[in-house]
Amino acid sequence: MSAYTLLQLGEVVVFAAVLLYGVLGRHPSIAVLGGGFLIGKAVLNILAPEGGSVTRRSIIGYTLGGIFVLFGVAAVHLLT
Repeated sequence: MSAYTLLQLGEVVVFAAVLLYGVLGRHPSIAVLGGGFLIGKAVLNILAPEGGSVTRRSIIGYTLGGIFVLFGVAAVHLLT
């Protein structure tokens, strides 16, 4: 297994732990943050067949994840 694959798996474990902490600790904003991280990682990998550098795909993926977090945290604060 390559170092890059191990790094990605490690990131997924950390991001899932953030999500799980938010859910189990009843901290919805933290759960949304964990979900945003996972969305960023997913988009980064979904764009891989399209080509482009890892940096470019990361910027796109984590920007979309960040937008999710902004709207998600706003929704948490407005609806709870």
